[in-house]
Amino acid sequence: MNRRRTPPAARFARLRSVSGPALRLLAGMALAAAIVLVLLATTRFEPDALVPVESIEIAGEPRYADVERVRELARRHAPGFITADLAALERSLVAEPWIDGVQLRRQWPGTLVVEVREPVPVARWGEEQLVDRHGRVFGPVDQAEWDYLPALEGQDGRQVVLMRRYLEVSARLADAGLEVAGVAEGRRHDWTIRLESGGRILMGRDAEAARLNALVRAANVVRERRDAPVERWDLRYPHGMAVAWAEEDGGAAGDPGTQ
Repeated sequence: MNRRRTPPAARFARLRSVSGPALRLLAGMALAAAIVLVLLATTRFEPDALVPVESIEIAGEPRYADVERVRELARRHAPGFITADLAALERSLVAEPWIDGVQLRRQWPGTLVVEVREPVPVARWGEEQLVDRHGRVFGPVDQAEWDYLPALEGQDGRQVVLMRRYLEVSARLADAGLEVAGVAEGRRHDWTIRLESGGRILMGRDAEAARLNALVRAANVVRERRDAPVERWDLRYPHGMAVAWAEEDGGAAGDPGTQ
């Protein structure tokens, strides 16, 4: 059986009709590649210029953190969407006051989201700083808003020790009906307990909180001696204590000691 042969001219026409769309597709891809190469050449291969960070979104509703400072650091460490150094940005942000932690994420096409978590203050430190729940001191701040927090005072690095001491003596003195306002420590580690009543308890150098046991036992007896509030409890004696009452004229009447 003889097969019918297609003439050469017809075969060429058929091939041209099939390959036409494919050739146009290849030509379009080549043109696109050429445009990309031109863009890369004109921008000196800088991805930051191709995909910049166009907006910085602050999340977490920070109340005290310096939002403009957050934006400044974000622009410094993340000029480009692709090359943003998020690790360096996080380190810079958590070193700022009122920033306990951050979460960073890219949001296509050009947004960097910075979620700020603020610290939880647990105590006042000195005159214009606060201590957070990790024992980190930060500030300066206006302490008037935080006057309900315990007041701690001492040398740098002693805030955790003093916070623990405050919690310990607060629990112990509650048995004597005394409310602790704060704890202060001197350079030689002599420390003083400050009471909400305005009175003070002098503990001496490196004294243990167990020394308060004598005060707790004697508290009711001391109160019965006079109507005036106690201004000073002095526990720096090896045996017993000295007590001074507040007087109406601003002075203090002392008691030589209580065994």
